[in-house]
Amino acid sequence: MSVKCCDLHMHTLCSDGTLTPTELVQLAKKTGLACIALTDHDTLSGIEEAQAEGNRIGVEVIAGVEISVKFDPGTMHILGYFIDRNSKKLQGGLEEIQEARRKRNPMIVEKLRALGMNLSLEEVERESGGDQVGRPHFARVLAQKGYVKNFEEAFDKYLTKGAPAYVDKRKLSSREAIEMIEEAGGIASLAHPKQLALDSNPKLFEGTIERLREEGLKGLEVYSSCQSRGEAARYRKTAERLGLFVTGGSDFHGDNRPQTPLGWMGDGAAIPYETVDQMKKLLLDRKLK
Repeated sequence: MSVKCCDLHMHTLCSDGTLTPTELVQLAKKTGLACIALTDHDTLSGIEEAQAEGNRIGVEVIAGVEISVKFDPGTMHILGYFIDRNSKKLQGGLEEIQEARRKRNPMIVEKLRALGMNLSLEEVERESGGDQVGRPHFARVLAQKGYVKNFEEAFDKYLTKGAPAYVDKRKLSSREAIEMIEEAGGIASLAHPKQLALDSNPKLFEGTIERLREEGLKGLEVYSSCQSRGEAARYRKTAERLGLFVTGGSDFHGDNRPQTPLGWMGDGAAIPYETVDQMKKLLLDRKLK
């Protein structure tokens, strides 16, 4: 019997991907994935459509989300799995973040214009084609207008954290994000730990993961398209030592990251369906208490 494989981290045009939820689920089917988690940034708007298509063609779709939280020196994103998309607290918290995005976008436009790039917020909104505007949509417009060679240069030169056109937005604390996910009936996992930028300080890295576990974290994204095999091996040891689920995902964004195919989360890496079963058991045990 073939192993049922999963991809637990991906995006649609409801945030900063380029496929509709329906197209994403259809691609998962073609790729041979048995189960996926839709984890758009700070929004739940694609889940209903994705689950409907998954039910139609036989792909299990876990309701998920990816929440940006406050952290330095790198970035921290918390993934939520098996969430109730009707949770009022989760919806309210995500609306706060989305409002912060809306306030940030005109500031990014002004910074880019001050740097000599003639673009408007309306152009970026048209490019998004979805529910919210994010930095990837700015990057695509900059590339289309010839101000940069490609999407990656736009981020590296202007839009990444610390770059000239970067504008921070209001973010939740990790504790707030994890509490929102748990109150929505879900399981919290840390996305791509490499992006914490703590690999040069193992003691601080371990301490950060331990703090998150104390706040309610249940999983660690050991396998990710941005992490090497050696990094994944280190993260797996941390997850096993702290009793965290070993999760993984491609962090698929469609044409915004064409180098990352759906289902690929590092050389030789795969997440079996047993991981999903283990998370479901935790949720069942939680309900029975």
